[in-house]
Amino acid sequence: MSSAMEKRLNECDQKIDVLFQGVELNEEIERQLKALKAYYHKLYIDALEDESEKESIKIYELLVLGLESVKNGQLNSEEVLKEIEEIKSLRKTGIILENILTSLELLFWATLSSTFFSYCVLMAAPLVAVNPFFALAVLSVSCIAAICSTVRFFNCLDEFKSFTPIEEEFDREKNLILFFKSAVSSPEISPSIVTDYDEFQQKERLSPQIN
Repeated sequence: MSSAMEKRLNECDQKIDVLFQGVELNEEIERQLKALKAYYHKLYIDALEDESEKESIKIYELLVLGLESVKNGQLNSEEVLKEIEEIKSLRKTGIILENILTSLELLFWATLSSTFFSYCVLMAAPLVAVNPFFALAVLSVSCIAAICSTVRFFNCLDEFKSFTPIEEEFDREKNLILFFKSAVSSPEISPSIVTDYDEFQQKERLSPQIN
């Protein structure tokens, strides 16, 4: 985490506050505003890499830009909703890929664990017959490896991600965008915020990974 990223995160919070300042809000909208801020703060905090941190902030900034555009009449709510839904689809695709990788890792640890346990069972008697002390050492190592593999297997089960948080956040953002629904049509086609998001992802893939 960097102070620059945190500053951008807080600036998004402040812009959200300004957008709804002086507007009469019901209890449900106030709850959704708090949940929206909490969601993006958690998304930023849970990011394990610099690239993920930047991506979470960028998505938040694009949402704020969309809300500002709807409120100012630069875009209508249908356009912004379409852009936000496309971003949601991109993020869900990312989760699918992550879950596929997690499944492969899960399969690896399951295979390794069963191999070590089978070795302990099948080789115990022959090794003891040859050399009890050597058998004890080998079987101890095999058992430890089997246990560690099993632990990693169960840890992998917790790493699978759900679409639910993304869907719930999309519903919140949809409600907030419709709150500012403008009756005036956009005078001209504005740049797509999804295009900005795609360009950002491409730029991050080309830049060197910061350890």
